[in-house]
Amino acid sequence: MEGAAGTGKTSALDEAARFWEKRGHKVIRAHGSELDRSLPFGIVAQLFEPVLDDDLEVPPEALGALRLTSTEPDFIVLQGLYRLAVRLAGDTGLLIVVDDVHWADAPSLRWLAYLALRMRRQPISLVLSIGADERCDDPSFCEVVAQPLSERIVLGEMDLGTATELAERVFGGAVDRVFVEACLEAADGNPQLTARLFRALADDQVPPEAASAWQAAEHGTFVRGQVVLGRLRRRPPRVVTAAQCAAVLGPQPHPGVLAELTGMSAIELTDALRTLNGIGALGPQVRSAVLDDMPAASRADLHARAARSLRNHGADDRAVAEQLLETPPGADAWACEVLDRAARDAVSRGDPDAAARLLWRSLREPLANPARAFRLLGVAELTGGLPGATARLREALAAAGDPVERAQTAIPLAMALHADGRPAELVSVLDSNTVTGPLTVRVREHRLMHAFGFAEAVPSDFVSEDQPVNILYQAAIGRIDAHSAAALTSRVMANRSDTLGCVAGALTLCVADHHDEAIALTDRLLQTKHTPATRGLAFVLRSNALRRRGDLTAARADADAAESFLRNETRWPLITAIYTALRVDLLMEASRVDDAHALLESACADERLRSTWSMAALYAARGRVNIVRGDPAAALEDFLAARDHEQRWPFRNPALLPWRAGAALACAALSDGQRARQFADEELANARAWGAPRLLGMTLRAGGRVYSGSAGRALLEAAVVVLRASSARLELARALTDLGVTLRRQGDTSLARTHLRDALDLAQKSGSEALSARAYAELVATGSGPRRMRQTGPTALTPTEHQVANLAARGRSNEEIATTLLVPAHTIEGLLLGACRKLGVAGRLQLPEVLDVAD
Repeated sequence: MEGAAGTGKTSALDEAARFWEKRGHKVIRAHGSELDRSLPFGIVAQLFEPVLDDDLEVPPEALGALRLTSTEPDFIVLQGLYRLAVRLAGDTGLLIVVDDVHWADAPSLRWLAYLALRMRRQPISLVLSIGADERCDDPSFCEVVAQPLSERIVLGEMDLGTATELAERVFGGAVDRVFVEACLEAADGNPQLTARLFRALADDQVPPEAASAWQAAEHGTFVRGQVVLGRLRRRPPRVVTAAQCAAVLGPQPHPGVLAELTGMSAIELTDALRTLNGIGALGPQVRSAVLDDMPAASRADLHARAARSLRNHGADDRAVAEQLLETPPGADAWACEVLDRAARDAVSRGDPDAAARLLWRSLREPLANPARAFRLLGVAELTGGLPGATARLREALAAAGDPVERAQTAIPLAMALHADGRPAELVSVLDSNTVTGPLTVRVREHRLMHAFGFAEAVPSDFVSEDQPVNILYQAAIGRIDAHSAAALTSRVMANRSDTLGCVAGALTLCVADHHDEAIALTDRLLQTKHTPATRGLAFVLRSNALRRRGDLTAARADADAAESFLRNETRWPLITAIYTALRVDLLMEASRVDDAHALLESACADERLRSTWSMAALYAARGRVNIVRGDPAAALEDFLAARDHEQRWPFRNPALLPWRAGAALACAALSDGQRARQFADEELANARAWGAPRLLGMTLRAGGRVYSGSAGRALLEAAVVVLRASSARLELARALTDLGVTLRRQGDTSLARTHLRDALDLAQKSGSEALSARAYAELVATGSGPRRMRQTGPTALTPTEHQVANLAARGRSNEEIATTLLVPAHTIEGLLLGACRKLGVAGRLQLPEVLDVAD
């Protein structure tokens, strides 16, 4: 009989013995244990000891085995024991029962094998039980189970019907099916655990109803722990030691560390773990019960040893720190440093609760640095959105002694003040006169980045260091052109990978039309641990770069990913404004104008967003929406509101806010040609100064729509020429569409068709439903439209397929793609095959050409 612990082997043997005795047969029993394995004929002595006083004549050759004086299973001894069994069977029959035979000693197993060969001639039956996860490698046992008349019975999990009957007996009435199913699930179907769980719930007067099903898991954990502890206490000390060490190390323990803590050889440890698995002592639900059963001092010492061993084996700080949390302070000089690093890692993972727990523990160390601990604790609270972050960081700044510590504290304190909407205090905290030392430049960078949020943070003097944020600032105020900004950023970011540098660098490269480099920086951010807000911002930046490049399907997928991180994030209005403007543009391309308008109305009413520079971008976006809605007067008012809001900042680069182009179109729609041309000319002059082809093409196109006749056509043709040399294929599609419309109106239908066909193809590849519909309608107006819109190609891909194909086209491996998109690695290959099939290519090597991805 074979079954896991708790499946009822012993109960089944009891039932068989009772059944046999009721029929008038004799029954002798023995139960194997670890002690019996080293005691020759220990099982045999257990079997026959109860009947030796029944005036039974014992063969002399069997006395040595029964008195435990014989050590070898000689033939004479085995035959004597066999004759004793035959005499005991007599005419009524004999049942021999051995429970947990895998613990039996070798001489007893030899006799059982001897008996099994001769039982068929005698009224003797033999029943043995063994654990499902146990092994008995003795050849004698193998001889027993190999007998032709041998039958193997396997005990499994309890079924629902049996469990229901048992529950009705325990609770004394009807029970709900859902309740029973929950109990079975909590006990993994184990009969012993299920029965104990029913009794525990009944003792606590829990009604057997569906509404009480949730209590099954809670009680199940306790019952499982108590049952397994009972089994564990009957095991040898080395097995108990292995259980305690495994419980301390948690799931999937480091093999080397586990071996070091237990002090066992590989064979001994394997055997102990097999035993623990068989009795259910390795499950996560039992871990706390095993630990609670240890004396407090022994448990703390084991945690301390585990921490040292993990550190020596190169485990990460997080694993070592989890052990240090359970140890008294002062044991190791390096503990404080490990706890601090683990806390910083918890902050980057967006787990402020874990960071706070680690930091409070680090403060108890003799070498603790309170200023550093309070700073990290404040950062953890800031990450988690807890209200005490600002006060905690103020305390840390006040306690900071050296300049480096003050600078490291001033930066997160400024972030907390930004979230609280306190620009004046933010500026004083980041004042270069109060924060000095080697991190002064880094503090100045943060001050410049906060300037994009609050006008009060704009510095009075210009900073010349070649740092990513400073380069972005120079580009925003028009001090350098696109070529210089991109070159400087590429050079500086070659040696930097920090979050602030990647964010600023991606923004600069994006507005300079180096979209692939900008995407690479955001990929760098997404491949490392960051807070939810930072990950959301990285997805926003990458989505914006993809949108400007004309890859709207991938841009929408990234925007959706950003939404999952920013859905409940309200502390960073600058990020919210940028994300909202991006969402509006994507909704417009999907012809969802009303949704875009509703989103903008809500955002523009948010007082927190009005304090940021990006509010001007929201006004400009609402202006574009109103033009499409056919309300040029409201659109012009919005564009002028963007201008007025922008005046509070020194940022005049139209690549960041091209409001004049929109105002020109609104004025043209209002028949104010002179003012429209003035706005268009000003924008064109600024665009030429900046030098990025996408912006220049956009402003040339706006001028072409404002100017009439040959002047307007020339501007549109120039826009097409400029945009063909850029990566902004969506803007090229717009310019081709406008040029096609102009040519058709001027009577050049043939050339108009050519441009409109190209525009339609580009718009569909880009995934713009709105522009595709317009280009299609204009092409039909020339008298030679296609029968139907494209149904294959990039637009046929789902957003996830498009993301996977795009990353694969840029040389990313399946593992890198899975890490970037936060999806299981095993799904990437299937998504990639589906994308290749829709794109009509044989494999990933052809993806760059089909998706227009640069090397």
